[in-house]
Amino acid sequence: MVTTFNLFTSIAWIVAGIISAVISILFLVKNPKKRLNQLFSSGFIFWSLSLLFNGINFAVAYRSLVAANIFRDLCVATGILSAAILLLSAIGIYFGAESLHWSLYVVLGLISVASVTIGVLNDWVVADSFGGFKTTDNLLGKSFVQIIPAVFVVSGLILLIVTFFKLENKTAKKRIGYFTIGFSTIILGLFMFLVDSFVNISPYLFPSLAIITWLTGPLLMLAGFYVKVETSSPVYTEQRISLHESKTLDPKHKIERPS
Repeated sequence: MVTTFNLFTSIAWIVAGIISAVISILFLVKNPKKRLNQLFSSGFIFWSLSLLFNGINFAVAYRSLVAANIFRDLCVATGILSAAILLLSAIGIYFGAESLHWSLYVVLGLISVASVTIGVLNDWVVADSFGGFKTTDNLLGKSFVQIIPAVFVVSGLILLIVTFFKLENKTAKKRIGYFTIGFSTIILGLFMFLVDSFVNISPYLFPSLAIITWLTGPLLMLAGFYVKVETSSPVYTEQRISLHESKTLDPKHKIERPS
């Protein structure tokens, strides 16, 4: 019989994944021809699938551990790919979409594939001592399932923070502010799960906060897409873009930007 905690976990993750996926699709609907819009949308769709698969794996574990571990593998793969795609998005904002050369895709792709391979081989669903199920605490598996994606997201977050402080246009800065906070919610959610493993309060508290946080991220990112960047301001249009400023947000820069 399914435990109350596993039932809560399954429902919460599945609902969060569906809601996040709908929000992520709205990124693309905003302007489907923009490459950065495509990347942002893809990144959060993969993130949504990761949440969804994680919920399904606990739902089916009582019927079949084999099926549960297949969904866990899908969860790991989509989670890592999500982080890599979101990093590409941040690079595109900071350096301009023209900086996204095929070689960058290949490098991040190879790192992601290696991380997924090691992750799925060292992270699986097992029975716990309460009659339910959990994922293993294998250090190697956790390193590639959590640490590598966290490094990707933190790297992207740093690029967005630098972009935020370098911009002078207020509306462009506001847009990047939404993107920055949206990125940071992923790290905040991971941190809550880390705290949960050391703090013995309620088993529902920190997972609930993490899921709410992860739903807030896509919402903030979507809000950022709807902030219009003013291009008519003399101060901004005459501004020369320095090496440290995002070319993507420069109105003179004819390369695409998220919009």
